[in-house]
Amino acid sequence: MIQADPSGKLVLSTDLGLDRIFIWRFDPEKGTLTANNPASVSLPPGDGPRHFAFHPNARWMYSLQEESSTLVKFDYDAANGTLTPKQTVSSLPPGFQGTDYTSEVMVAADGRFVYAANRLHDGISLFSVGPSGELTYVAEEWTRGDYPRSFNIDPTGSFFYTCNQRGDAIATFRIDPRTGRLSFTGQYTGIGTDLR
Repeated sequence: MIQADPSGKLVLSTDLGLDRIFIWRFDPEKGTLTANNPASVSLPPGDGPRHFAFHPNARWMYSLQEESSTLVKFDYDAANGTLTPKQTVSSLPPGFQGTDYTSEVMVAADGRFVYAANRLHDGISLFSVGPSGELTYVAEEWTRGDYPRSFNIDPTGSFFYTCNQRGDAIATFRIDPRTGRLSFTGQYTGIGTDLR
């Protein structure tokens, strides 16, 4: 993925094959990117960084690794464009054994929770965010479908939608504002197109 940081002055991009997150300086007048110094941050070989999300305070960033099914919490220095890894946790429930591929990570608008999708496990993991941005596993919710490829939270922060690629459907969940937990609403919207 590629996305601007909260300031709009830098752009970050993941490279799954190189196990790196690249950082670029953006020139809004020319519309060009130039490599930051440092130009990237490395993750462990084979981890495969896929998606990332910034915390609303713009000081923390969470990177989700597709191959290793991990979340890395980085401290982010917007002035220098640097990422400093501070914590690595599994995106899967404790004790899970098996293969999985992650797909998406998102931080709740209030900054109290982080959600991560596990495709082969067909689940959304919920983490609470501590005072220093550290993650603590809270719970997992089954997506009611196969291969959650993408998800989103509605603008009110009340509902959570997961797109189950192989299930050809969008499942709707209500978000508990106190705990961040998801509860299935019973709404399962078929799309009618197999995207496999």
